[in-house]
Amino acid sequence: MRVTPSEAWRRVRRVLEDTDLVIEVADAREPIETRNRRVEEMSARLGKPIILVLNKCDLVPLDVLEEWKRLLERELPTVFISAKFRLGTRKLMIYIKRYAPRLPVRVVVVGYPNVGKSTIINYLKGRHVASTSPVPGWTRGEQLVKAKSWLYVIDTPGVIPVEEVRDEALLIVKGAIDPARLQDPVYPAVKLIERILRYNPNAFLERYGIEDKEPTKILEKVAKRRGLLLKGGKLNIEAAARAVIVDWIEGKLTYYRRPDEYCVSATQER
Repeated sequence: MRVTPSEAWRRVRRVLEDTDLVIEVADAREPIETRNRRVEEMSARLGKPIILVLNKCDLVPLDVLEEWKRLLERELPTVFISAKFRLGTRKLMIYIKRYAPRLPVRVVVVGYPNVGKSTIINYLKGRHVASTSPVPGWTRGEQLVKAKSWLYVIDTPGVIPVEEVRDEALLIVKGAIDPARLQDPVYPAVKLIERILRYNPNAFLERYGIEDKEPTKILEKVAKRRGLLLKGGKLNIEAAARAVIVDWIEGKLTYYRRPDEYCVSATQER
């Protein structure tokens, strides 16, 4: 059953109410677009401190990550990690201890789809997979896991609903588009390709060996090189579009942004 935005926000608020410390996960490639002011404001109203975690740092140069950290730490404690490769995860543990209002501390992980919340939860849990008694009033299987003597992890990610945006590429960046469910993935893929080329002109050369800069030509060549064909040998452009979107989500096709680039273009994009 599809969860409505209002129900999703009720669930987010519920896990925020039952935690001591919030870990908001954003994508290091697009920190601003994958932060969520509403969840930050909600946490502040509830008196819950936040650590901003920029995940997928293996896809961004170190100097760019440090620029983002200096900027974002004016607002929130910020740490960059790669949950997939266990980079920076010790720093995250240090930050949790540093900013916990008390010990032992209960931690919840929140963020948009596809930013790596579940991987971070699994890292925090480690091998300690036995759940404690459910938090009073909890239902539908939420569990509190004792990860360490001083750390409890709420084993339910808070999935932030994606707000309305006009830019199809941003819907993909924010995790609002599931390529497997798209009836027509071509238009969103074209918009994503345009965005990727804007910030990384060599992205498709690096990933597919394709030098073209025109989105439809890129999709045609992706289909041809991957053997994505319809009956009669016609190129399956829809399958190629889904492949491009999946490659972005999985970090195989990427770009990154610097803080100064965002400041220059943010007004124009919105």
